[in-house]
Amino acid sequence: MKRILLGSTTLAGVAALTGAAQASDGVKLDIGGFFQTVYQGVFDKKSEGHFGNHRNTDKLAHNAEVWFKGETTLDNGLTVGARIELEGETAGDQIDKSFVYWSGGFGKVQIGSQDGPIGGYCILPPGATANFSAFSPDDWGSNDPIGSNSACTDVLGNSQSIVYSTPNFSGFQLIVAYTPSNNAEDYTQDGVNGPGTPRNPDGTAHHSFAAYALYNYAGDGWGIDWGGGGSWQAKFNGTDGGNDGKSQAYQTGLNVTFGNFGIGAVTEYFNTGGDDNNAWVAGGGVSYGIDAWTVGLQGSHGHYDGAGPALDFTSNPGGSRNLDRVILTGNYAVGPGVDLDAELGYTWFKDSGDAADSNTDKYEAVSVAIGSTLRF
Repeated sequence: MKRILLGSTTLAGVAALTGAAQASDGVKLDIGGFFQTVYQGVFDKKSEGHFGNHRNTDKLAHNAEVWFKGETTLDNGLTVGARIELEGETAGDQIDKSFVYWSGGFGKVQIGSQDGPIGGYCILPPGATANFSAFSPDDWGSNDPIGSNSACTDVLGNSQSIVYSTPNFSGFQLIVAYTPSNNAEDYTQDGVNGPGTPRNPDGTAHHSFAAYALYNYAGDGWGIDWGGGGSWQAKFNGTDGGNDGKSQAYQTGLNVTFGNFGIGAVTEYFNTGGDDNNAWVAGGGVSYGIDAWTVGLQGSHGHYDGAGPALDFTSNPGGSRNLDRVILTGNYAVGPGVDLDAELGYTWFKDSGDAADSNTDKYEAVSVAIGSTLRF
């Protein structure tokens, strides 16, 4: 019944376009997902006024998702399908992504709620695991006010968009995207699955677009992976008296592998709307794998002119904030789809803004964690 429903709803428009072309075997439904668990300890100052005050020393956390994909290849070679990603935790946005796609010799077109080109295809350096990273992992081992040094963020978000990926030409591929409104992601918002068009209240961007290029080369015992691009907000409804405006983001990353050894670097610049709101993140990492074991080392530095993370629209006049993190990671592949990982991390933060005081201008934390990942 599920196969019939999925095929009849998501592929109805495709049938009108393809005429007599029919699927040889019908729509095939695949189900997959992952479940990640972490036990983590964060050791920082718990005294009054510090960021660690009234914070627990340890925690248990998990991140889970189940995805459903219906796909078929028609007799004319056109592949059509749809994918829905369901979050495993109770949240306001229970459906993480939901889109339909068409692919063939022309490339691939995806329409729906999905990542932008930077968020979905960006290159990050080696040394991370499924749970732990020096950039924007599932579990950031620190109570600092920034939260993480994200180097895979675009200005499109997960709103309803169209994404086109070209075929791979000798290792090169281009991904472009357009988002009519950044305030149109789920079915609770006007114009997503109802009458009219999306609302654009104050503080909302619209007519956003992005482009990201990829290149990969596999030589004899070595290889290169590169990515680079940007995303732009063409329109922005400003807030009266607020410090916001149109934003842009530019990102690039390069990884090189030699046998079981990998090394790479990444940087992203955020030209955030408003005054004194720009930010940039840079870092690198290395990894080495032998049999089922992989060890890694990563580091990141984030410089924020605003008081919050990139695209936060909160100014911090008279100074800036800097966040650094270094982690040592280990990963053991227990079996197909089952990994155990661990981290030892050190994070330090400094605020040079006029509003900083002796308790919040500096922060340090050590984190120790173990985790597991199941993919199905």
